[in-house]
Amino acid sequence: MADYSTIRTQFVRDRLRETRWEDREYVQQLMGIERIICQGGPRNSAARLLYERLVRRFPIEHCAIFSELQRGELTTDSHFRVLSEAQQVLWRKQEQLSQDLEEQAEKKKADRLGRERLEWLLQGGLE
Repeated sequence: MADYSTIRTQFVRDRLRETRWEDREYVQQLMGIERIICQGGPRNSAARLLYERLVRRFPIEHCAIFSELQRGELTTDSHFRVLSEAQQVLWRKQEQLSQDLEEQAEKKKADRLGRERLEWLLQGGLE
């Protein structure tokens, strides 16, 4: 059970206030980022894996939490929204690039297999 009274940053408190109960896992994950930063970083390999996963999944949130805990800099709601929208655009572009690369690789493989099949048939191989 999460103890929401242990939230350390205004940023996470603000996210709690705008998050529905059924989406509480999001706030719990942000609290996990807070805990790991407050203890000076991950203390073992399992915590390191968790932390790295959280940072990859929530890069904007991590930056906001880190900045508030380490430098006392608050991230405004409007700044968070702008950064989140920019992150979404970046993720969509990365996803499209990955799909494009996958399609290119499949086309290249199909072309290679087509040439190989043609050579096979030219050399007398059976269909």
